[in-house]
Amino acid sequence: MIDISRYINSETVVVDLEASSRDEAIRLLLENIYSRKAPKEPRVPKEKAYEAVIKRENLQSTGIGNELAFPHARIEGWGEFALAMGFVRDGVDFKSMDGRPARFVFLMISSTEEPYMILQAMSAIIRFLGNMGHTGGIMESPLSIEEVLERIQRQEIKATEQILARDIARPVADFVTLEMPIEEVTRKMHLDRLSVLPIVREDGTFFGELTCYDIFMFGMPDFFKQLKTISFVRHIDPFEKYFSIRKGLKVRDMNPREEKGLSKDSTLLEIIFEMSVKKRSKLFMVEENGALAGVIDRFCVIDRILFF
Repeated sequence: MIDISRYINSETVVVDLEASSRDEAIRLLLENIYSRKAPKEPRVPKEKAYEAVIKRENLQSTGIGNELAFPHARIEGWGEFALAMGFVRDGVDFKSMDGRPARFVFLMISSTEEPYMILQAMSAIIRFLGNMGHTGGIMESPLSIEEVLERIQRQEIKATEQILARDIARPVADFVTLEMPIEEVTRKMHLDRLSVLPIVREDGTFFGELTCYDIFMFGMPDFFKQLKTISFVRHIDPFEKYFSIRKGLKVRDMNPREEKGLSKDSTLLEIIFEMSVKKRSKLFMVEENGALAGVIDRFCVIDRILFF
């Protein structure tokens, strides 16, 4: 376990960061990093570090929403991992996903030899803020810098050395229930271009998933799956049964397979195994009580691991 809280203290936190723009906030926090008497002084010129952070930010905003932004860079030749936190009371525009200005800005710089350090630190901080009463890191009410600092002084912010499912999962935007009509499901798939949807029970726990493949194969005779050619059955209507009873057809009638879901503590290797070897396009993450907690697709891996 990596103790991230040791990087957040009176020296590394700027309580009133007087920045009116994203670039100014980054420059001021970088000044903080370079002004400290760290055990290992950065071996990279300050301007080069600034350019690296801005270049990364221009590729894709690190404003994740909920008033949080994590500008960062991995720089060859950089020494020890460095972090500076700034609190901007009025916020600055980071082009965040939710459109809200960022008040909590965490600047992080690491060596290219520690590719996961930034993601581990970011995940630990988001998890820590989530444990302050905001489930999943979602800010239901604004936090004050005083609240954050007071809690950091009393608790440690621990990051796991491995990347876990909870670190890269996204919130679930769409789901279906066992009693939902298939007409409604197919409409949702069509409008939102979805090939798979999670199924939840009435109590919100994860049941399994429904895919376009399941709908395509509904009503097909078993021998159809064994065919190597359709030359002698090519006039069969593959959706004949579906259209004949679709008015009363529900998700339950598709006989979906009940599944456990992906644990929040599943490792990156387990995720890659499911996606590559088992050819799963999406994995649905669950809480300990079985509640649907998030979704991981291939873009999550590219976005949060290979690109972030």
